[in-house]
Amino acid sequence: MARLALFLSLLLAAAALPSSADAQIAAASPTRLFLFLYRPGPAWRAGVPMQQQDLRAHAAYHARLVQEGRSFAAGGFDGQDGGMAIVRAASRAEAEAMLAADPAIRNGVFVADIRQWTPRFRADAPLVAPAG
Repeated sequence: MARLALFLSLLLAAAALPSSADAQIAAASPTRLFLFLYRPGPAWRAGVPMQQQDLRAHAAYHARLVQEGRSFAAGGFDGQDGGMAIVRAASRAEAEAMLAADPAIRNGVFVADIRQWTPRFRADAPLVAPAG
């Protein structure tokens, strides 16, 4: 009976800890998520739609980051100039270096803000259904 009481008290104490599966995963992994929030920069051609700006090297850069597993998703905003990328990095400094290496940042077509992002809720399904 004493062992049962000890087991129950340990179980209750463990349940009271502010730990979740996501927090345990985050603690075990040094990778964090960062948002790159892009907007037109000084080299942006005013009056020219985003689809006609010279963003080929920028697109190739993000395609490479996706292939390397360093980017989760990236793309433009519908109906407005600019876009967003969700990237994986071990630190803010690493995320800043990734952003600084972006050709659209280097050539001034875009400027961007970085925000560290910690999702609290998620679904296991893809963000969007494949086009079909």
